[in-house]
Amino acid sequence: MKKSHEPIVPVAPEGMEIIFFYPCPACGRHVPRANPIEVTLAVCDNCGKSFPIIPVDEYSLQYIRIILANGRATADLDFM
Repeated sequence: MKKSHEPIVPVAPEGMEIIFFYPCPACGRHVPRANPIEVTLAVCDNCGKSFPIIPVDEYSLQYIRIILANGRATADLDFM
C-alpha cells in the first residue's frame, strides 16, 4: 500500500447539534437528546425505561445557530 506524504489539512465544522440531558426518573442517569423540539419519549440506555420529555424552544436553538454561524464561529476566533 502506498503511503501519502501530503500533510492532512484540518477541517472546520460546517454544522452543529445541541445536546440536552434529561434525568431518567427510574435510575437517574442523564439521557442525551439532540435538539429535542417535539414532545416524545426518551429511552434510558442504562435501565431501558422510557419517559416523556419536555421539548426545548426551536427558536432558541435557531438563535444559537445563527449567533455561532452554525458552528463555524466556534472554530475561528476571528470570525466576527
